[in-house]
Amino acid sequence: MSEVVELKFWHFVILVALSIYSVFQLVVLPLIQKYIYRRFQHTERILDEELDFGLPSYALANRKLWIDRLLNDPEVQKVIKEITAEDEMAANKVIENARQYTNEIVPSFNALLYFRILYWLSKIILRLLFWVKVGYHSNRNYDQISQDDCVIIVSNHRSNLDPLLLVYMTSQHAPISYSAGEWALGFPFQQLLHAFGFYVVRRNQTGGKLYRCILERYVFLATSQCVPQGLFLEGALSRDGKMQALKLGLLNYQLRAYKEASCKDIVFIPAALNYDRIPEFQTLIAHQDKGFGNKGRFYSLISFTKFMASVATYMLPRRHKPFGYTSVNFGAPISLSTWLQENSTDPNVLDSAERRDTISKLGQDLADIIKALIPVLPTNILARVFKENAKSPLSEMEIKVRGAVIIQELIQRGTTILLPKNDEDYALSQGIYILIRENIILPTGDGRFRLVEGKDKLLDYYCSVFDKEDDEYSVV
Repeated sequence: MSEVVELKFWHFVILVALSIYSVFQLVVLPLIQKYIYRRFQHTERILDEELDFGLPSYALANRKLWIDRLLNDPEVQKVIKEITAEDEMAANKVIENARQYTNEIVPSFNALLYFRILYWLSKIILRLLFWVKVGYHSNRNYDQISQDDCVIIVSNHRSNLDPLLLVYMTSQHAPISYSAGEWALGFPFQQLLHAFGFYVVRRNQTGGKLYRCILERYVFLATSQCVPQGLFLEGALSRDGKMQALKLGLLNYQLRAYKEASCKDIVFIPAALNYDRIPEFQTLIAHQDKGFGNKGRFYSLISFTKFMASVATYMLPRRHKPFGYTSVNFGAPISLSTWLQENSTDPNVLDSAERRDTISKLGQDLADIIKALIPVLPTNILARVFKENAKSPLSEMEIKVRGAVIIQELIQRGTTILLPKNDEDYALSQGIYILIRENIILPTGDGRFRLVEGKDKLLDYYCSVFDKEDDEYSVV
């Protein structure tokens, strides 16, 4: 005996929806996860073989494991107990703050996103904006670096594009983990940068000693497990083209991991960046006197959004690269073990004052090497020509003759110069074109060019690259 069961239409819709959901959960989703896992494993094996410094397994560890290890770190637990005892704050509130800080700091590195998306984005953005050139590099010395050494790329800081440029240039060697500022604490920047292996740092460190402790222990753990890192020694973007005051807090944290866990040595690779022009020129020069120290997180986020918008407008198809050339010089690797032997010191056995002096000395030595490596571009040479002849209009022939004299002087001093197509005349013609486009010089109408009034600060910015003598950098 059969009986017909009638269902209302909305009952039928619910049953179909539940059936589709069940099929997706039990069949489709496991297949997708299996495919992604296999793809990830395949990519991981290839990268580990092809990358010069290998793919650090600890960087691929589950993010939750990093967070749990940080929260249960003895130093972090000690600070939590101290804060609870001093401020009579509820322990669960302190732990909640600690979890918030670890969630902000700890990345969730994804090799596929780093080597497929981030590298692709870096390549597209940089090639649309610049002619990208590698100047000098000391490849022959990189073979001596062991996988038990933590590699740290140290560089000057000219633009917000610096991390993209260094990721693009170093992608064949290793994935590099950089720090990002307060602007990255909002959605979707934080999630995206975490997936790229970046860790977010509150520059003003408003979380007090608990935040500083968690940041220190994260950097310590990453360095002790030989996760390759990038470090900008300056405390901020250069506002006048010169090396700024050094901020060595992260370097201090990294040195604590020396000979800890997997880290047998720390190897610094100096990188020196220079650009014909950067999108932040006007903002940096406008803030030369006061800087950005009194600006908050909201200002940083708005400024970064404006920066990205301005870059996007320049990425539209054009006949010429809007910002000209950019170049990177890579120096010979510097072993921390060798440096400590040469200076007869070990920062991990010194008191706080002596340790600070040692780290300051190391930072200054690295800054001097970077400063000497900064490549000289055609725009720098022509800026010097016009600075030396500020009141006299010059013909194109006079400009190129005086520029050629400067080039020969620099070559004799061993300075690295970017000469596109290895042609002095072509390089200086490109420099003239860029200075005209930046409204630094103007044609007079009689075949000569004159310096535009009111461009002194911008001209000094370009000429700062010639200031190569050793300096005592302030440390903040």
